[in-house]
Amino acid sequence: MCEFCAKRRKVQPAQVVDHIKAHRGDERLFYDPANLQSLCKPCHDSVKQQMEKSGIERGCDENGIPVDAAHHWRQA
Repeated sequence: MCEFCAKRRKVQPAQVVDHIKAHRGDERLFYDPANLQSLCKPCHDSVKQQMEKSGIERGCDENGIPVDAAHHWRQA
C-alpha cells in the first residue's frame, strides 16, 4: 500500500519502491532497507517530487489536518 495515501486514509496499491532520503549516489543509503517506502506512482511522481524540492509534504487527512509532521498545526 502507498505510504502517502495511507496518511490521508486512502487505500491505494503501491507500484514504486522509493528512497525516503535521496541517496544521491551514496550506496549505504541506496541499499538500506530502512530507507525504503512503498508509494503509488501518482504520489511518487507528484507529492514526493514536491517534497524533495520544497521540504514540505502538502495535503491533509480526512479531518483537514495537514499531513506534514512539521506543520505548526501538528505541534504539541
